[in-house]
Amino acid sequence: KPIYISVLPTELNNIESTKEKKDLFIKIVLPLILGENEKIISDRNKLFRLLGKIKNSRNEKIWLSRKFKEYEIKDRDLSELKIRMDIIPVSLAIAQAAKETGWGTSRFALQGNAFFGQKIIGSNVNGIKPIKNENPYIKVRTFNTLKDSVNAYAKNLNTHKAYQTFRQARKEKRSLSQALEGSNLVKTLRKYSELGEEYTEQVQSIIEKNNLEKFDYLEYQSAQN
Repeated sequence: KPIYISVLPTELNNIESTKEKKDLFIKIVLPLILGENEKIISDRNKLFRLLGKIKNSRNEKIWLSRKFKEYEIKDRDLSELKIRMDIIPVSLAIAQAAKETGWGTSRFALQGNAFFGQKIIGSNVNGIKPIKNENPYIKVRTFNTLKDSVNAYAKNLNTHKAYQTFRQARKEKRSLSQALEGSNLVKTLRKYSELGEEYTEQVQSIIEKNNLEKFDYLEYQSAQN
């Protein structure tokens, strides 16, 4: 059964069994990822319904304008909106969260609800400074809740220019009616970490060793291409 909480329990650090620790972490992060994907799929299906209409209502046009802003598209490019407005493979999100937090035991996760190690720059921004950090202005972004962290992660992959390759590969999978599996898309995220290919190999290993691929098939097969 999934666990619905806003912050990680400090007890994660006290669990001696690696299996129990991983299982608890997955139970915590899984419903958050599924919830974010469900929201994206709902919007995506609505987008395709609107595109199939001859004329959109005023409220529908307002909704489209909000989505262009949300997905950081300045020229109202509908084809680009279709590419960006899509889910993140569940196995990939779990594996990255596990990698970035040591299965929920890092201080970034426990103190700042940060699942994905997103960096921010600035002296007056909220964040936690890494212990080994040559630049004192670089911090790991903190969040009010775990849900906020997952939302920011999805937005990051769906909007940042560094992950254009990820989005293009995801689009190609859609066009071929192929499942969006983390194992098939992880290699497109070399720019997520300074480690590059080594990072993606580590995430891939987490997916395979922990049989996370099964979570990619929980829902969302009804999404339109």
